[in-house]
Amino acid sequence: MTFIREAPFNEEDHPTLKLIREDYGFIPNFFKAQAARPDLIDAEVQLVEATLIKDGALTRQQKEHIFLVCSAANLSTYCVTAHCEIIRMLKIDGPEPEQIALDHMATDLPIVDKALLNFSLRLNNHPLKITQDDIDDLRTYGFDDQQILEAVMCVGLAKWANYIAFGLGTVPDYEIRIDLEKSKAIGA
Repeated sequence: MTFIREAPFNEEDHPTLKLIREDYGFIPNFFKAQAARPDLIDAEVQLVEATLIKDGALTRQQKEHIFLVCSAANLSTYCVTAHCEIIRMLKIDGPEPEQIALDHMATDLPIVDKALLNFSLRLNNHPLKITQDDIDDLRTYGFDDQQILEAVMCVGLAKWANYIAFGLGTVPDYEIRIDLEKSKAIGA
């Protein structure tokens, strides 16, 4: 399930893990793999809550889509499968999450959301090439500074979560519905 040994834990001793089970109905492998440091899980859950879950300048749908396209670009099978299922659990309207992960431009998402996802992918894939022009382009679509900041934070959170899943060898909790490696190889 992971590259390192899972630390035995009792949920009763770790309120955050207990809350995660209550929210999801189980403890995802991503968190089980980190059980040796429950203090870090506590901090991580606060970061995810503040960045991704809590209402903010962007909608939850926009933030989930950012997380999804960045995770797909990073070939993070764990995070793509998890966030496709989260989008379904939240009953977020719109295109199938796998289609967004593979090619958001081929979906019927509004052009404003496509612009946001294009920016997010550019930041994810080429962070040193981001310029003032990229930010100004987002502003032409009506995004304000708070929304742009949240988008940048979501990209960073996705990259961070992807690397934790890679480094720990975390296996998906859900069925894999798309082959990210193959889709990138054929240009999807």
